[in-house]
Amino acid sequence: MHIIFLSDHESRGGAAIAAGRLATGLIAAGHRVTRLCAYPDGQAHPWACETLAAPHFRLRRVIRRGLPLAARAALDERAIGPANDALRRALARLRPDIVHLHNLHGGIGAGWSPRLLAVAAEVAPVAWTFHDMWPITGRCVYSYGCPKFITGCGAACPTPHEYPPLPPTRIAGAWALRQQAVATAPRLVGVAPSRWMQGQAQAGIWAGRRVERIANGLDLDTYVSADRFAARRALGLPATGPLIIVAMPHLADPRKGADLLKALASAPGPRPLRLITMGAGQLPAIGAGIEILPLGYIAAEARRALAYSAADLLLHAAPEDNLPLTVIEAMACGTPTVALPVGGMPDLVRPGVTGWLAVGHGHQPLAAALAVALSDLAAGHSLRDSCRSVALAEYGRDLFAARHLDLYREL
Repeated sequence: MHIIFLSDHESRGGAAIAAGRLATGLIAAGHRVTRLCAYPDGQAHPWACETLAAPHFRLRRVIRRGLPLAARAALDERAIGPANDALRRALARLRPDIVHLHNLHGGIGAGWSPRLLAVAAEVAPVAWTFHDMWPITGRCVYSYGCPKFITGCGAACPTPHEYPPLPPTRIAGAWALRQQAVATAPRLVGVAPSRWMQGQAQAGIWAGRRVERIANGLDLDTYVSADRFAARRALGLPATGPLIIVAMPHLADPRKGADLLKALASAPGPRPLRLITMGAGQLPAIGAGIEILPLGYIAAEARRALAYSAADLLLHAAPEDNLPLTVIEAMACGTPTVALPVGGMPDLVRPGVTGWLAVGHGHQPLAAALAVALSDLAAGHSLRDSCRSVALAEYGRDLFAARHLDLYREL
């Protein structure tokens, strides 16, 4: 088959990385993948990649930076028609068997919108992976408990200026556009990486439409459980004592739980408590008794695997999340996770098997779960073998690709 991926970024961010891993698995299985991106990375990959954007995209990016929100939204609206036309021409030339949508919202400035679904549906069956909630809401990537996306988002949106921002007067129309696009597309299926996301989708716009649950996967020959002390030596980390790793693209990002990391300061246990950080930037102030061991942003996957292997546990403090790649990567390296019981985390963090789930929300329940984890680790309950076993059984890249291929063939 020839499969077209629409993915705003080619390799930046979790959604793009997951799409790249899927593309690599599909190609290894003998299929052809072409990625259409607003932001290609210019690097060599197993797939072909083309830029998809409205004309004068670079100039538009410069202009829109200085515009107020309403003017920026109007400029983006004018780019939608040309971007749709560009996709229509590309699909006529490439003649795909399947079009698979991934993250679109990063391409808003390039004219990307939910209308791309209707264009793709003109020529082929369409799958759309919900890497976050944007395909099922009026504008937000996570609703944080707001139920408006179920019956209709609108001007009363509580977070219109958060990423991706949209003037309140345009939000009802954006929700209605998604509803219409989903309702009228033939041969369409949603793909939810977690049970939670599947339920969220089917509660609202995607009610009555098919939504398959397919968990993300990764290369289990790269993400392997290395000897902990050898990994620490290779990274220049302390050889003794528990090490906790925090991994985020940007360490100050509150959506990934930066604000909740104060749980470290209130968790009982040995001091100083050593924290490995993997990501760009710096953590916000946490409190006394915490020793930070920064590794910076690590792009090389083999080195990321070493960092996970060096740690005793991963602390994932996101207040809402889907099926984060960091938790799967850590699991594949034999490193269990402490997390809040939100989103898709119960799919991944299984008490006594792959980690510890907090009982409740906020930094105090997280601190309590962390204390239990540190106590269990001190007693010799590392969970390293069971973490690796679950990853091998459920999160391999070959299985990830095979499940999608079954879906594509059925469509």
